[in-house]
Amino acid sequence: LSRGYHEKDVAIRCREVCRGAIAGKNKYIYHLRFNYESYLKDLPPETEVLVIRTKKLWQDWIDVNYILGSKSQVIIPTEGSQEEIVNSRGKLPVRNNLRPQSQRVICQFLANEIRIYIDLLNRSMNLSDNDIREALEDTKANCPEVFEELR
Repeated sequence: LSRGYHEKDVAIRCREVCRGAIAGKNKYIYHLRFNYESYLKDLPPETEVLVIRTKKLWQDWIDVNYILGSKSQVIIPTEGSQEEIVNSRGKLPVRNNLRPQSQRVICQFLANEIRIYIDLLNRSMNLSDNDIREALEDTKANCPEVFEELR
């Protein structure tokens, strides 16, 4: 993990970062320190949650603010600005060039996180049935074997 932007700041082994992220114990990159399980461990199973998805960040942000009673408009950054580029999948230094077998292995390692992610989707009070269906379809497309095991 030492490409582009991170080259000067981070010089660590990718496998170690991945293992830490999966276990929810990443000591290198703060935003990977907590997995889904760490956020939900103290909540009763019936607790509803508010979900903000990276893929739909600004719409979810607006919806959640409205649900929480905000009277002011959410200011969305100008399209193409640095602030707006949160989900820059096509611009990240790491590409998904995994072989299908490697993709399956990663999905197996992430099976518990995927299970909890699906639970989060189903608990969400701000996502529509269509939003949940779309997210589940994406999950199934990325990790079909794990998805089927969890059904």
